[in-house]
Amino acid sequence: MKYLKIYPKFLAMAIKAKLSYRMDALIGIFGFLCTNTVAFFTLYLTISSIPSLGDWSIEKMVFLYGICLIPKSIDHIFTDNIWAIGNSMVIRGDIDPYLIRPLDPLFQIIASNFQYEGFGELALGIVFVILYAPLQPIVWGWGNILPLIVCEFFAIFLFTAIKLLTATISFWTKRSMPLMSGIYELSNFTKYPLEIFHQVIRILMVYIIPFSLVMYYPIADLYLGLNIWPLTGIIAGVVISLCLLAYAFWKRGLKKYEGAGS
Repeated sequence: MKYLKIYPKFLAMAIKAKLSYRMDALIGIFGFLCTNTVAFFTLYLTISSIPSLGDWSIEKMVFLYGICLIPKSIDHIFTDNIWAIGNSMVIRGDIDPYLIRPLDPLFQIIASNFQYEGFGELALGIVFVILYAPLQPIVWGWGNILPLIVCEFFAIFLFTAIKLLTATISFWTKRSMPLMSGIYELSNFTKYPLEIFHQVIRILMVYIIPFSLVMYYPIADLYLGLNIWPLTGIIAGVVISLCLLAYAFWKRGLKKYEGAGS
């Protein structure tokens, strides 16, 4: 409860700091919107010459693209500072001020930054979902909308847990940015039907780094007319376990921190 009360204050300070340069904020949002729009049109042009990939039409794939963008963008907005752990905080000693304050260091690192650029991604994802949801062969109702929202909610924390796990490795290696980027970019595979990938990729994306389990399978099961509440429970258990594992690994990494030398 203490951290829930403190977080809005940290967030307000981070937003004020970012918006002190309003034009920079607008350019950042527009830049990410353009980046993801270009990425979408690249995907669209690549697959538009193919009528479908198995049972996946272009309308289904755009909808899946939007479903993947929403949790990724929210994670980007609120927890983007985790990237700094794997990039420079450990090797340069920038983490030191967070360690001497009477608050959890990870909370401070996350709460001290707010990435407005993620709103460009979020807006694009919402637009895709709103425009293409009515075109899906799904009878929409609260029985499938609500569990899908729950899956999207847990997908946000999946991104956060994966980032924290890979960032924490920097306590041993000093920098883990290349590994973080490589594993994080695997989430782009969820924009495509899982069936088109090799069996090794499928196992990786479902059982080891479960991006597809959390974001692809709920949609695939809805197309089959299945009740996704049981899958939602599995997803919740997997993501909560990953978050706990990531935090435990982070605490262990902190004990290995030796500070930065000159």
